[in-house]
Amino acid sequence: MPGRTPDQGTPVPTSLIRRVSDSARYLLTGRTPTGWFGPGPVLPVEGPPEEAGRAWDYPQGANIQYQPRGTERPTFAQLRNLAEYHDITRLCLETRKDQMASLPWGVREKATADGTAGDGGAPARAIEALFAYPDREHDFVTWQRMMLEEMLVIDAATVHVRRTKGGAPFALELFDGSTIKPLVDERGRSPEAGPAYQQIIKGLPAWDFTRDELFYLPRNVRAWKLYGMSPVEQTILLINLALRREMHQLAYYSERNLPAALASVPATWTPKQIEEFQARFDAYMAGSVTAQSRMHFIPDGTKYIPIQTAPLFDVGDEWIARVVCFCFSLPPTPFVKQTNRASAQQQHEAAKTEGLLPSKIWFKGVMDRLIQQAMGRPNLEFAWADEADIDPLVAAQIDDLSIKNRSKTINEVRAMRGDAPVPWGDEPPAEGKPEPDPDPLALDGEDAADSDTGDADASEQDPRATTGKSAGASTGGRSLRQARPNGRARPRRWQL
Repeated sequence: MPGRTPDQGTPVPTSLIRRVSDSARYLLTGRTPTGWFGPGPVLPVEGPPEEAGRAWDYPQGANIQYQPRGTERPTFAQLRNLAEYHDITRLCLETRKDQMASLPWGVREKATADGTAGDGGAPARAIEALFAYPDREHDFVTWQRMMLEEMLVIDAATVHVRRTKGGAPFALELFDGSTIKPLVDERGRSPEAGPAYQQIIKGLPAWDFTRDELFYLPRNVRAWKLYGMSPVEQTILLINLALRREMHQLAYYSERNLPAALASVPATWTPKQIEEFQARFDAYMAGSVTAQSRMHFIPDGTKYIPIQTAPLFDVGDEWIARVVCFCFSLPPTPFVKQTNRASAQQQHEAAKTEGLLPSKIWFKGVMDRLIQQAMGRPNLEFAWADEADIDPLVAAQIDDLSIKNRSKTINEVRAMRGDAPVPWGDEPPAEGKPEPDPDPLALDGEDAADSDTGDADASEQDPRATTGKSAGASTGGRSLRQARPNGRARPRRWQL
């Protein structure tokens, strides 16, 4: 630098001065050189580049854990105990299994874009024959109930595909889901090759299974958990509370130490006299209904002191029942105070429909995986059969409306019911088509007038016709068979 002598030393670089000033400013004000309270530099990554991300942050050494669900709470055993001993939860489980067991089903071809689907032919019938006894031991309904129990209680339904020596599926065996430990690869997913599951027996790894051999089918899967979450786990705290309430209610009748009432005795009695009187009174009253109903004499000065106990059942029990039933999408009607009958019936039907749909979707997905992957039939699917309304009145009203708005003919409705066609039943809904004969039970004024004229003509020829007219008049001018001017009875065209 010009003007600087050698004894003045080496000049300090400007960059060093700037860094020192910037650091001091950051310590005092928090302001970085590149911005005010900026985000700072990007940290260097430590993960291996070949993984390109993990599905979730699984526990270190997840595959060397011996016990399934060993790092999570509650355990499988606790969930099974809660479902076993809480009566409302058990009733909800059995009700859902009964509802699913009552649904008709079948195997068919996959539906096309226009919604049509074939019956699947011989391959579909062969699969249905295998499903008659899926594990070669239990029928389909029993096998289905076992699978639903695993899903609803521990959410770990597991199916092992047992094959013949030729590789064909021989049996679909249900395993206890609490013995199955899912394995994960480096990316946190189920391994596509090699062992994907281990069965733990007596605390030891017993067998390995690939994804083609074992189907692990949780319903409520979460991205940050290895195991599913069942409805029982969702209400675990509430079930614990309910069990303690039931133990208290049971103790009231079995082990209560609070008497129904107390009685004071004269102040001059000694403890020994009180004890002797108590023993004699108990001996006299015990086991004798006759003695309990008689009048008893007690010393002067005795005072009766009743003890008021809390009610055994209150709104808390009703609230528990409502929440548990809501979790299983079932109506709480049997466990709560009734509203009006129409509301209760509507709630029951709505809860049944809404509650069955998720279970039906899950079970269909399970059966589709077994059909398409385990049995090698990707063109077939499991399907629930269409259910007719169980109420005959509602079914008749639906059919009647379909006919009157000309969306279906009489023969089409009869075919849906499984009845034979009738000659007058083909009424295509075409433009300009004459209307079919009206319902004989809903005659208009003109038909009624024609009927009166016909009855008058008939009465001149046969006096007995007057009796039939009087009978029709007594029902408001309507009868099941109205006479027409030509003397012929009106056919019941709308009767199905």
